[in-house]
Amino acid sequence: MANAQSAADRMKLLMGFEPKEPDFFEGLDECVTLSKEQRLYGFLFCAALGIFLSLMSSLFIFNLGMFAFFYTLGNIISLFSTAFLVGPYQQLENMFTVHRLAATCIYLFSLVMTLVVVIGLGNAALALICIFIQSLALVWYCLSYIPYARNIVKKTVGACCGVDIEF
Repeated sequence: MANAQSAADRMKLLMGFEPKEPDFFEGLDECVTLSKEQRLYGFLFCAALGIFLSLMSSLFIFNLGMFAFFYTLGNIISLFSTAFLVGPYQQLENMFTVHRLAATCIYLFSLVMTLVVVIGLGNAALALICIFIQSLALVWYCLSYIPYARNIVKKTVGACCGVDIEF
């Protein structure tokens, strides 16, 4: 891959074009070169740890602050797990496409706000609201990877609520 890229750069130089400098994230992807096996192990480890922490948070159900902290930490680690499969640059690119932008921003904002509320403010009730928003945003984000899933959910919710939702 690197030889093909350097050959393309040489051709561009011969034709009078300047080679494109990789941006920060493309450079990050190049620095993090893992074999397919290593990527799979990284994904499985982070996914398992994220799920474990999220499930472990239920042990703290009577201490909402600890519950919110471990639940959010588990979600963050689970989110990083998919970067092992596609690479960090591609992960960010996928997350910030137009049809996922709102869900991604709400999800990331709710992750940060949950931690701020738990660690900074110590307000358990507000942390619970942040977790609820976090969960809804994650579901909406995940549905964006399934063709027509969002439309089906909109139509189903609209039918249950007696509202006609336009697509």
